Amino acid sequence: MLCFVGAYLSNRYAQTPLVMLRTATARLQTAVLDAELLGEHEADNLAQELVANKIRFQTLTGSTTYPVFVFRGERLLFWSEHTVRPEPEHATQQFDDKLAETKFGKFLVLRRVAGPYVILTYVPLEITYGISNRYLREGTNNALFQNLNVRLLVETTPSARPRIYSEEGTYLFSIESLQDDPITGRYLPLGLLLLGFGLYVLGWSRLAQRFFQQGQTWQGVVAVLLPLVAFRAGMLSLGLPFSFIEVRLFDPRLYAASWLSPSLGDLLLNAIVLIIAAIYGLLLFRRYGLLRRVWQVKDWRQRVALGAVAVLGFYGLLELLFDFYSSSFNNSLLVLDITQDIQISTFKILLALAIALHTGGYLMGFYILSQVFVGIVRPSTRRTGLVLLLLCTVLFLPVGLAIGEVHSTLLGITLLFFLVLRFTGLKSAGAVLPYQLYLFIFLMLGLSSGIGALALYEHFDRQLLLNKQTIASNLLVDNDLQGEYLLAERALDMSHDLGLRVMLTSPFVNQDLIRQKVAKYHLRGYFDKYEVAITLFGTNDLAVGMPGNLAQMQQYLLRQAVPTEHPNIYLLRSGAASFVSRRYAAFVPVPSADGDTSHIVLELSLKKLTANSVVPELLVDQKFFQPGLGTELSYAGYENGQLVYNEGDFDYINKLTPAQLQLPKLYTTGLSVDGFQHLGVKGTAGRVVVVTTAMYSFGDWLANFSFLFLLHTVFWVAGIGGYLLVRGRYVEVLRTNFSTKIQLFLNVGILVPLIIVSIATASQVTNSYKRDLLRNYQRRGQAVQENLLKNSSLLADSADRAELVDLAENVSSLTETDLNLYDSHGELLVSSQPLIFESGLLSTLMNPQAVAALAEEGQPRRLLTERAGTLSFNSLYLPLRAAAIQPGRPGEVLGYVGIPFFDSEKDLDNKLTELISTILNIFTVMFILFLGLAFLASRILTQPLKIITEKLKQTTLTGQNEMLVYDSEDEIGLLVREYNQMLLKLEESKQELAAQEKEAAWREMARQVAHEIKNPLTPMKLSLQFLQKAIQERRANAEELISRISQTLITQIDVLSDIATSFSTFTNLPAMRPERLDVVPVIRRCVGLHQGSSQATIGLELPEDADTGRYVVFADENLLVRTFNNLLINALQAVPSTRQPVIEVKLATCDASRIRICIQDNGTGIPAEVRDKVFVPNFTTKEKGSGIGLAVARRGIESAGGRIWFETEEEQGTLFCIELPLAG
Repeated sequence: MLCFVGAYLSNRYAQTPLVMLRTATARLQTAVLDAELLGEHEADNLAQELVANKIRFQTLTGSTTYPVFVFRGERLLFWSEHTVRPEPEHATQQFDDKLAETKFGKFLVLRRVAGPYVILTYVPLEITYGISNRYLREGTNNALFQNLNVRLLVETTPSARPRIYSEEGTYLFSIESLQDDPITGRYLPLGLLLLGFGLYVLGWSRLAQRFFQQGQTWQGVVAVLLPLVAFRAGMLSLGLPFSFIEVRLFDPRLYAASWLSPSLGDLLLNAIVLIIAAIYGLLLFRRYGLLRRVWQVKDWRQRVALGAVAVLGFYGLLELLFDFYSSSFNNSLLVLDITQDIQISTFKILLALAIALHTGGYLMGFYILSQVFVGIVRPSTRRTGLVLLLLCTVLFLPVGLAIGEVHSTLLGITLLFFLVLRFTGLKSAGAVLPYQLYLFIFLMLGLSSGIGALALYEHFDRQLLLNKQTIASNLLVDNDLQGEYLLAERALDMSHDLGLRVMLTSPFVNQDLIRQKVAKYHLRGYFDKYEVAITLFGTNDLAVGMPGNLAQMQQYLLRQAVPTEHPNIYLLRSGAASFVSRRYAAFVPVPSADGDTSHIVLELSLKKLTANSVVPELLVDQKFFQPGLGTELSYAGYENGQLVYNEGDFDYINKLTPAQLQLPKLYTTGLSVDGFQHLGVKGTAGRVVVVTTAMYSFGDWLANFSFLFLLHTVFWVAGIGGYLLVRGRYVEVLRTNFSTKIQLFLNVGILVPLIIVSIATASQVTNSYKRDLLRNYQRRGQAVQENLLKNSSLLADSADRAELVDLAENVSSLTETDLNLYDSHGELLVSSQPLIFESGLLSTLMNPQAVAALAEEGQPRRLLTERAGTLSFNSLYLPLRAAAIQPGRPGEVLGYVGIPFFDSEKDLDNKLTELISTILNIFTVMFILFLGLAFLASRILTQPLKIITEKLKQTTLTGQNEMLVYDSEDEIGLLVREYNQMLLKLEESKQELAAQEKEAAWREMARQVAHEIKNPLTPMKLSLQFLQKAIQERRANAEELISRISQTLITQIDVLSDIATSFSTFTNLPAMRPERLDVVPVIRRCVGLHQGSSQATIGLELPEDADTGRYVVFADENLLVRTFNNLLINALQAVPSTRQPVIEVKLATCDASRIRICIQDNGTGIPAEVRDKVFVPNFTTKEKGSGIGLAVARRGIESAGGRIWFETEEEQGTLFCIELPLAG
């Protein structure tokens, strides 16, 4: 609680204005001074090189931190950067450091004089583009301001705002709109919040651990989950931590799905809570034996109901998982579609982690429901279940895919999953081989990846439909009402612009300056999406710099024009072109001071949609930009059913018939024909626009499936591997059965080469792509160079800028490239994309690295990677030389041409996207295929071993052992032959051992019989001797003695008779007749016999499936009955008369092939000194026992391939156990 209070107080403290001003100003002042010292130090080093005349472009580039410019007078000689435009007047002004404010930003300018040279260092403070889009972001220099959110102001009068000074104490700028300081306002509250949360979790976890140690599992789970859920609820209700700590991870502008996941950080926290809840839910599922309770359900109606609940529950979870995927993709700026974007960022990795954790939570729910389903079905209904599942799957899945109905598809996928589960037998994970558990996990990962790929397809299809509707609607709209209103306002501003008035009435009209001011000052912002042509007319209505007059221009433009509601502004109709080019003409009168009127005629044409260039997107503000749909975008315009215009590669004439244009589906969800998806939008007057793109193919879906499958696999393999490593249980992974080892080694042996080949292929193909792009750049550059050199006279005399502009535009159009022409000093002459330079994205200076390579090193060309904002692109620079005067010597350099390939990164990304998608598809398909093949191979390879194992289990010294039949010369065949040889030797040894045992048994029997016979013979001899002596002495009681001794002799003779009878019984046991019999009825009859004939309590415990007939053994039924009866009689007789006899009889399974019958009594137990003689024939501790019952029982059990043993404890009781093999 103290930590939470401390976090709140520290945050409130950081929001105090004085604290913000004091802490941020001090840090910013230090950063500015450090930058100034660094710039001065670099300028000093450069001054020494200038004095020594060692300065070159080659040594200057890369040797300075900030842009540096070297002047001699007002002439620029050297520069280290081409992204900043220096002001020549700074070279002649007298100052050491000052703040320079231009229309492209604010800079700290450092001036250093070195003899006749002046060194200017520009330290960027604040960048201004006037445009905000995905590539351009205005604001302060993050490297210098360290993410402080401030705005710089230059004040002429002192104010309360904090002020920043130079090293010499010169005022530079003031700060406004300062927000929280990163140290006291962000990290300290965040640290306290995390510390408080850690202590909160620690306290509850100790309480939960105490519950778990006491065996109170349910209470422990509640102690873990309830505090976490309560804490998350509190965070969501209070909007923590973003409500008072603006952490980027919790910024809703990056990701905002719902109130439950308002940010990416919240999504990640929810994923952690979900995975913890799922883990403990699985713990409760196992702890309380819910699966065992499911097995106990016997009524078929209840089983059907539970099975249906499991399937419907699985389907419900699948719907929730699909909704989660859809929400994650639809409400995020982060693109996880591998076919659309392959860029990697920290936030993408965190989103992928959140998705993997969420999926893991759902997978545990899938696992529990699948176990319930498998537990409820019975083996006897396997065939019927497979048929029903197959029929339902065929009914729902293909239909759902065909009509694009998500819910039917998900239901079909659910049924397919259970069909695979039922068919393959990958069911009870606790009872199957370890590798079957791995396959089950991979099956569920594949299921979730398929759902994610389906959600990505739905998201792409929905977004594509919206974009097509937007583009088609824009193509159909004639009037841009907002544009007309803004154009009227801008025209009025131009009419009142005193600067334009003066320039238009000047005797020497500077056309370029007027056009630049109109385009960049008056038509900036909204009209960036229009191409603007500006024609100037003087007060005499004659065109400036070109033939013609105002009346001719009006007649030409207004032939098919429609007046708008604003004066002098007309909408130009141009037939078919009206679908793609909304054109306006505006006649702007500019009155002069003497009462005359000049005119500015504006022609505005909506920029044509292009899928192959990023220049429009780079130059247009984000709020006015129309998104493209990829390189395969095509569109067509129809009027009254007739095609009047089309753009793109699609053949609308032959591949889109008039009948298809009449289909209603074309105008609702779109029409798919021959791999292309068309969407039509109807306009007025019978006009229709059809936008066409390539369909989202199965390969695209497979690529996303592969990406998600590998993503889940990597995350979960890493998680499980880390868990095993931390817990020290990684050795147990290798201690598995032979089948699992075969499959693991096969998969590893295939996976490693597959990864290596994939990486090598990707690297090779990527390099090939780059070489192809380079060759393409060089060919286009050579074409540009040759076309420009055909007009080398214009390059030698660059005074006529209009002709140079025409030349650049013609060559650019001919070669389909943008180009920049530089003079021989590296300064820009003309450009086919002047907005790049007018917007301040690049300066009018040539890249100094290109100057160093072409001018100083004499290279024929130089390809460089440059940046405009955050857009990275390639530029090719070539020299333009005059014809050589002397053979062997190059001609004079007339200038340079720079060819920026703004779409180079986009082209490479598109090729890499295709490559990565293909490799992912091949890798995943091969991986899944080899998983299945490895499984089949292990089954095939280990099947003979399983047969041998079963035979070895049945190998006995008493029964008949069968030979193995395996016709192969491999290692298993050798093992089988050795096994058969072993059986032959075993048979010989068995016969010899049987003879020895028989002889030993008879000897032991003779010894026992002799011992037993001697016992009554001794008293008989003594009695006869005593009688003989009495007769000789003629005693008076001789008659009495004769009678008494005769009775004694008769008793002893009876004892001898019993001994002889017992011996005869043991040696004349009938031959056993083994047969297949269910042991359960035998046990029930024996127990029932004794329950009805004694006062003892005899309990019988049987398995739940006792009546299914699975407990069948191969034995003699009479022998089993005699054995069970004997054991029950012994148990009853072992209980002293002072106790109530309690006998427990239990039947259970040892493993999949053996059963165990146990009989427990509460008697006095067996003394230690006689325990070794329990199974010896004729040994007994009872007065009337014969001593052969247990011997007979042992012989019978062992003859059936089982064993019998006992466990005893004196005065506590004895437990006799019989183990028998199940019949195959």
